[in-house]
Amino acid sequence: MSQENFEFAKQGIAAIQEAYEKDDIAPWRQQVERIFDPEVVLEAGSDAFTEGEWRGREGAIGFVANQMEVLKQMWMRLDEFIDVDDDRFIVGISFGGQARHTEIPVELHPFHFLTLRDGKILRWQIFLNREAALEAAGLKE
Repeated sequence: MSQENFEFAKQGIAAIQEAYEKDDIAPWRQQVERIFDPEVVLEAGSDAFTEGEWRGREGAIGFVANQMEVLKQMWMRLDEFIDVDDDRFIVGISFGGQARHTEIPVELHPFHFLTLRDGKILRWQIFLNREAALEAAGLKE
C-alpha cells in the first residue's frame, strides 16, 4: 500500500499546486471529490497557517481556498513521505507565497498526517513539526 499512499500524496499536492497556479480552486475541488470521504475532518491547530477544524469535503476545499485568499504566487512541494501503515501516512511539505495585502513572503514546512477509510481520506491533521506528526501516528524517531 505504501506506493499507493505515496501516489495519493503526490496527486493531492499536484492538485493544490494547479489550483495555486491557476488561482482557481476547481482542480482541488475535483481532487477532493475523488479522494476524500464525505465525513472528512481536517484539524489544524492554532499554530497552523490556516487554523481550525474543517468538516466534510466543502471544509477541505474551503481550507485551501482560505489560503488562496490570503496569499498570492503560491507554491507547494513534497519534501518527505512516511508510510505509517496501509491506512495512514505522513507528508512533510513546504509551501509559501506572498501575502496579498502586505507583500510579505511566507514559507512554512508543516507535516500532514492523513488517515484513510475505504481508500479515501477521512482525517487530515496538520502539525508544525515532524516530531508532533510522528507522535500523533504513534511513532518515534
